[in-house]
Amino acid sequence: MTISTSNVSQKQELSWEQDGLPDLSADERAIGYRDLATYSSIFSFSARYWGGLWALIGSVVLIAFFAFLTTSEQVEERFMKWMERVQQSSGQDLFLLVGLPVSIASFSVLFYRWHSKKHPEARVVRAWILSAFTLFLASVSVKLNVAFALWSKSFYDAIQNRNEPEFWIQTGVFTVLAVFWVLVGTYRQFFQQLLQIRWRTWLTQIFSTQYFDKSRFYYLSQQSKQENPDQRIAEDLDKFTELAIYLYFGAYIAITSLYEFSKLMIEISGDLAFTRFGIDVIIPDYLFWTAVVYAIFGSIFISFVGRRLIKVEVLRQRYNAFFRYHLIRAREYAEGITFLRGELNHNNESRRLFGIVRSNWNTRMWALKFLGFSSLSYNQASVIVPILLMAPKYFADKAMTWGNFMQILRTFGELRESLSWFIDQYQNIAELRGTATRLFTLEKGMLEVDAFNERSPLIVTPNNVGGIALGHVSLNRPQFDDFGVMHEQPQVLGIDWQISQGQRWLVTGASGSGKSTILRAVAALWPYGKGHIDVPSKGKIQFLPQRPYFPIASLREALAYPAPADMYQDAAYETVLEMCQLSHLKTRLSEENTWGQVLSGGEQQRLAFARVFLQRPDYLFLDEATASLDIENEKTLYATLLEFLPNITLVSVSHHEQLKTYHTHALHLSADALGGFKAKTQTI
Repeated sequence: MTISTSNVSQKQELSWEQDGLPDLSADERAIGYRDLATYSSIFSFSARYWGGLWALIGSVVLIAFFAFLTTSEQVEERFMKWMERVQQSSGQDLFLLVGLPVSIASFSVLFYRWHSKKHPEARVVRAWILSAFTLFLASVSVKLNVAFALWSKSFYDAIQNRNEPEFWIQTGVFTVLAVFWVLVGTYRQFFQQLLQIRWRTWLTQIFSTQYFDKSRFYYLSQQSKQENPDQRIAEDLDKFTELAIYLYFGAYIAITSLYEFSKLMIEISGDLAFTRFGIDVIIPDYLFWTAVVYAIFGSIFISFVGRRLIKVEVLRQRYNAFFRYHLIRAREYAEGITFLRGELNHNNESRRLFGIVRSNWNTRMWALKFLGFSSLSYNQASVIVPILLMAPKYFADKAMTWGNFMQILRTFGELRESLSWFIDQYQNIAELRGTATRLFTLEKGMLEVDAFNERSPLIVTPNNVGGIALGHVSLNRPQFDDFGVMHEQPQVLGIDWQISQGQRWLVTGASGSGKSTILRAVAALWPYGKGHIDVPSKGKIQFLPQRPYFPIASLREALAYPAPADMYQDAAYETVLEMCQLSHLKTRLSEENTWGQVLSGGEQQRLAFARVFLQRPDYLFLDEATASLDIENEKTLYATLLEFLPNITLVSVSHHEQLKTYHTHALHLSADALGGFKAKTQTI
């Protein structure tokens, strides 16, 4: 039978493309430039992986060392002599010149991988070895680019002079250079990616551990307006390491290339001499200075044009995260949305959130348009500028060959590219700063959570006596104002409560009176308040919320959670399922599923009780843990609980009067004239 429901598509009168774009300028203005990650903070954050402060010193030393290797005249002369010997060698000599170094490099890589697995604790050493090797390959690639520039003169001179033997010789030289260039580039990229995944793994371990340690993920949702911390750990760390590694080695290549090609350009470009208004003008090394001035003005202009892009990137990641989270909620609450016929409403909200994404994309598109227009104009002009500057000299100087001309063009291009690295990479730099800002904000939020909890006057301490005691405890409810500032409103006022071992307490009161808040305070999850709480240091404590959590795993793992599944025998799993009238699930113990969605609310609560019977706690707190059950099932579970665990210390939060039979004491929260709730205890 088909039931007619509201059709989502038929009520969409306009396509999403026709929707007006919301104004997001207020969000952009809310992000100050001082709130964005600075280059120094990014560098300091990155240096942690390499050992902190010493990494800053070591990085300078390492870069200086490789810069010396790259720019040293002696090294360059030996490199060129080695290239000449490669051209003239064959057989055994070729193996000594090429095969032996490659074999040594391969052996070094294998030794490095073996050492890394054997001594995984040597993270800093491994990182430095990998960085040094990658910098070495980057230095070789710079030398190869210089060799290509020197080769271009001989090659084009051979073409101009119609010298066929020389042409084929230079073709062979190009082949050797190209093979090495491909190998060096391939392995440099490979080692960069290896360094990236190692760095990302380390950062993910740090952030994930901090996020889940001390229940910070819970406190962040209560105390801070940190949106989508999961995305920051899963995606932003990946993006940060990828961009940081790419830009770090790219900057190194740009710096060393700048020196190399500046030296070559000064050597081959010559001076520009002309007469204007009867005055002889000589500009020494004019092509070199043209490239420098051209790049400086271009960098300043691009920095001004693209400055806004950093904020836009921060907001882009935020808006996309909101949109994705909305879709995830539709999957989590699919049944509830469908029962309420809320498809149209949820789709309209998707439409609104995606409209924000579109508006941000439109802003980003225009920002990239201006940035792209500026950078493309800059790059395109750099093609013709050296030709126009060299043309008069080429036509006037008969000694300048076509090879000289092409060599100067190539050298100018390489010099311009190294000088323009900031311009070419500005979009990546903006994205890096945006990503780093989100990561630093998350890290700052976790530190603020710790600081807030440490300042809390609500103290929870373990005791060796047993039982639970609340002394002069007042609990507050956090609220955020329009400016995002948190304030605390009184909720539970001055409660003194002693829970002795073996007692069974029923906690009642109106909705919002603070019943669940008291349980959170006992679990040390509620820092808003003051007073002192003693909890037992011995014995297992277990809490059952109204909506139990089950991991996406096998039913066996869901029951054992958070303990490993192999801690219990299959017979134990089957027994507790029978005790909770879930015998139909015994054949599904190995089935992996989203149990929090495939089971009904009552089945989930009974499965949570099966977990209790399996793990046998000494203290059990039930926060409306039977609210989805009918009266008979609820009574059966409580009777089974007291029969199976007769000495358990039990605290139940519930609105059901029939549960008094299974408890020995009661605590009731009633409204106070001051706006909070007072506690009254009695024996049942």
